[in-house]
Amino acid sequence: MNEEMKIEKLMIYGFGKHENLALDVNEELAVFYGNNEAGKTTIQQFIIQILFGFPSRNQAESRYEPKAGGKYGGQLYLNDSQYGKVIVERVKGKAAGDVTVYFEDGSRGAETELKKILRDYDRASFDAIFSFSIHELQGLDKMTEEQLSRTLLASGTTGVDSITKMESELEKDMGELFKKGGRNPRMNLLIEQLRNDERELKEHRGQADLYGPFVERMDGLDSSLKGLMERENSISELLSIITKRQQAAPIAERKRQLEEQLASLSIDFFPADGSRRMDRLSERISDASAKMKQAEKELAALPEIETAGTSGDALAEMLEKESQWLRFLSQYRNMEEEAEKLKYELGGQLGLAGMALNEALTFDTSLINEEKLRNLAVEADREEENSRFRERDLQEEKQKLIEAEKEMSYLESIAPTPEQVETAAKWPENALKLAEAKAMKRLGAEPANQLFPLILAAIGAAGVLAGFLSDNILVAIIAFAAVAAGVMLFMKTRQKPVSMDEDLEEVIKRFSGKEAEMESLQHRIAEHDRKVEETLRIISKADQKIEELTTNRDVQPAKKEFTAFIENIGITSSASSSIVIELFQTVRKVQELHSKLQRIEEFLKNAEIEKADWIRAAAAATGKNVQAGEMYTVLRAESKKFNEVNDRNQRHSEKREALKEDVERQAGYLQELEKEKDELLKESGAANMEQFHQFHLEWLHKKELEQEFGLVSSQWRAIGAAEPEEGETGNSLKEHMNELERELSEIRKERNQILNERAELQQKVNHLLTNQDYELKLQKYEEKKAEFNKLAFRWSVDKAIIEAIRSTMAELKEKSLPAVLSKACEYFGRLTGNSYIAMEIHPDGHFEAVRKDNIRFRIAELSQATKEQAYLALRLSLAVSMQKSHPFPIIMDDPFVHFDRLRLQQVINLIKELQTDHQFIYFTCHEDMCQAWPEAQVIDVANTGRSVYL
Repeated sequence: MNEEMKIEKLMIYGFGKHENLALDVNEELAVFYGNNEAGKTTIQQFIIQILFGFPSRNQAESRYEPKAGGKYGGQLYLNDSQYGKVIVERVKGKAAGDVTVYFEDGSRGAETELKKILRDYDRASFDAIFSFSIHELQGLDKMTEEQLSRTLLASGTTGVDSITKMESELEKDMGELFKKGGRNPRMNLLIEQLRNDERELKEHRGQADLYGPFVERMDGLDSSLKGLMERENSISELLSIITKRQQAAPIAERKRQLEEQLASLSIDFFPADGSRRMDRLSERISDASAKMKQAEKELAALPEIETAGTSGDALAEMLEKESQWLRFLSQYRNMEEEAEKLKYELGGQLGLAGMALNEALTFDTSLINEEKLRNLAVEADREEENSRFRERDLQEEKQKLIEAEKEMSYLESIAPTPEQVETAAKWPENALKLAEAKAMKRLGAEPANQLFPLILAAIGAAGVLAGFLSDNILVAIIAFAAVAAGVMLFMKTRQKPVSMDEDLEEVIKRFSGKEAEMESLQHRIAEHDRKVEETLRIISKADQKIEELTTNRDVQPAKKEFTAFIENIGITSSASSSIVIELFQTVRKVQELHSKLQRIEEFLKNAEIEKADWIRAAAAATGKNVQAGEMYTVLRAESKKFNEVNDRNQRHSEKREALKEDVERQAGYLQELEKEKDELLKESGAANMEQFHQFHLEWLHKKELEQEFGLVSSQWRAIGAAEPEEGETGNSLKEHMNELERELSEIRKERNQILNERAELQQKVNHLLTNQDYELKLQKYEEKKAEFNKLAFRWSVDKAIIEAIRSTMAELKEKSLPAVLSKACEYFGRLTGNSYIAMEIHPDGHFEAVRKDNIRFRIAELSQATKEQAYLALRLSLAVSMQKSHPFPIIMDDPFVHFDRLRLQQVINLIKELQTDHQFIYFTCHEDMCQAWPEAQVIDVANTGRSVYL
C-alpha cells in the first residue's frame, strides 16, 4: 500500500476574506480557479497555516485574520494512509493558534499528535519541497550562477536552505570581524590600534632612555644661545653704526660740545654687552647655587646602606641547582620504591623456586648452560614424544591384530560348504542352460496369439490406402511394411511347437525358480573369499609393524643425558623438562634481582651522603638550620629578602652617585660662572659689582655721547663737511643695513627656536621624572590584546563551522543528491521533450544540463523556461523520493503560466503519472489551465459562497 496524505475537505470559519466556507476536494488533482483578488492565495495559506500554525505578529507573513471580526481559523480533513481519516482544527489562541486533532476512533490530540501526523516537518521544510509558486520560478532569471546552483541543490536535498543561510550568516560575521586589507572590521581596527599602541609604548621606552641625551642637549643649546647672543650684539652694534652714519648732523657746534663732553669722561673701555652678560651670569650663579643646595639636601636625606645576613652568590648558586635537587629527590624516591619492589619480587621468586637466597646464588645460570639445557630438553622431549608415539602405534597395531584374528575366526565359522562352493562355480553354465530351456518351452507350449498379427495387417492396409489417396508415398511404404510384418507373424503362430531334450528338462526341474538364490550364493561366496584375503593381509602387516615397534623400545639416550646435566648443575628435581627450564630461569631471575637490589642499596647509601651535603650547603648559604623538605622554600625566601635589600641598596647607591655627580657638576659650573664673572670684572677694570655698575653707567653715557657725536659727524659729513668713504652711498648703506637686519631676524628666530627647544627638553626631563602614562598605555594595550584574542577565537570558530558546512554540503552531493538527481534527470528529459538527457554537478559545484548531443550547458546559460523545468524536475524528484517518509500533497501556485503549449503538455503528462501517489493542488487565475486538466476537479473560488471583501 502506497503512503499518501490526501486533503479531502476544507472548512473555513474565518480566514482572510473567506468566512463559513466548506470546500470538498475529491480528486487526486484539484484546481482552484479564480481571478485576481478572488482569494486563491488565501485558501493556499489556509491549508499551510492550519497544518503548521499561524505566524506571529512580528513575522513577515500575513496572519489573514478576518477584518470584520468573527471566529478565526478552520478545519482541514485529511485522509492519511498511516493515521486514517483525521480532522485538524486550528483556531485563535496562543501565538500559533490552538490546535485540536480528531481521530477516527473518537480520540483527540493536540500539537504533539499533529507533529507526528506531519512527520515532525516544519513549515520551512514543507515550503522548500511541497509548495512553490511562479514567483520562485521567475526569480531564477535574476540569480547569479552560484545562487542558481545553490537553489537547484536546495531543491534536490532537504535542509540545505537552513545550512546555506547559516553559512552566509557566518561569512557575514567573519567579514565583520576580519577582512584581509579591510579597515572597518573589528579585528582590523584592533590590529591598527595595537600597532599604534606598540609604537607609542616603544616611544615611551625610548624616551626613558633619552634623559641623559636631553640634559647634554640642553647644555649644548646653552652654548649655542651664548654664541647667537654674541653675534646678535655684534650685528646690533654694526646696525647702530650704520644708522648713526645715516643720521649724522652737520652741526659743528653739537659736535664740538660732544667732543668736550667725551673728553671730560675718564672711562675708555667697557666690555661689549657687559651689563647683560653680568645679569645672565648672576641668574646662572643663583640657579646653580639653588640646584646644588637641593642636591646636597637630597643627598643628606638618603638612608645608609643596609647589610644582608646571607651570601648572595651562595644563594644564587643553590637556587640554580634547584632542578638538580628535585631530580635528585625524585631519583632517590624512585630508587627507594624500586628497592621495595625488588625485595618483594625477590621474595616471590625465592618462594616460587622453593630455595634459600644463598642456595640460589650458588647456581651457575650462564647463557651457555641455559642454551645447553634447552637443547637437551628439546632432545629429551622429542625422544619422549617419539616414545609415546611408538607406544601408541604399538597398542594400535596390537588392537588391529586382535580384531583381525577375531574376524578371521568369525569368517572360518561361516565359511560355505564344499558342495555350495561347487554349485556356485557351475552356476554360470547352468544359468545359460536354464535360459535356453525356458525359451524353447515358451515357443513350444504357449498358445499362439493370432489376433495381434491380424490387427497389424489391417492397420497397414488402411495406411496404404490413405497414402495413395493423399499422394504421400512415405506413409504408403511404412503401411505396406506393417502389412508384411502382420502376415509373417500370423504365419509363424500357425507353426507347430518346438520339442526339447531330456537334459534341458532336467535343468528346468532343478534350477527353475532358484535364480535369485543361486545369485545370492555366488555373491556370498565371493564376498567371503574377499574378506578372508583382506583379513590375512591385515594380520601379516600388523605382525610386521609390532616387530618393528618393539625393537629398541626402552633405549632413551637423550633423557639420560638431560638428567645427568641437571644433576651436574645442582638440580635434583625429577620434574618435566619445561619445569626444570622454568626453575633455571627463576633462579637466574633471583640472581638478577639480587644484583640489582645491591646496586640500588649502594646508590641509596651514596645518596644519603649527597643529601647531607646539600643540607649543609643550604644551611651555610642561609645561616639557618634547614630540613630537606623545606630547603628550597627557605632558600627562595632568603634569596628574595637578599634581593630586596640588594635592590634598595643599588637604587640608593645609584641615586647617591647621581646626586654627588650633580653636586660636583653644579659646583664646577659655579666655579666656571664665578671665574667668568671675575674675568668680566677684570675686563671692565672694576674691583667689585658696585664699581662695575658705575662703570657701566659711565660707559652707557659715553656711548650715548659717542652715538650722538657720530650722528652729528655723519650729518656733518652728509652736508659736505667730510668726505664719504670710497664707494659708499645711501643705497649701499641701506642694503647693507637690510642684510644685517635680515641676518639679525634669522638669528633671533634661531634663538627663539633654541629657547623653545630647550623649554621642551626641560619639560620632557621633568615629565620623565613624574610620568605614569607608560603603565596606563601598557594596561590598555593588554586589554585590547585580550579583546583581539577573543575575537580571533570567535573568527576561528566561525571558520571551522563554515568548513564543516561545506563538508556537509559535499557529503550531501555525494550521498543524498545522486538518487534524487537520477530521477530528476528522467523528469528533466521528459519535460524538455528529450532535448536534454541529464543534469550533472560540475566539480566546481555548479549545475550543468547535458543536451542530447552531449554538449553541456551551465544552468545560467539556459533559457528561463528550461531553468524552470530543471527546478521543477528537482522539486518533483525530491517529493517522489520522500513519498514513503513524507507523503504530503504538492501545492502549486500558477508555476506553469509562462510555458508554451508543448512544455505545458509535458508537465501535465508527468503530473498525471505522479498523481497516483501524490495529491496535487493547483491554484491559477488562467482559465486555460483549467481546460488543460479535463479530468481534474475545478473549484471556482469566486462562487464558493459568502465572502467578506477586505
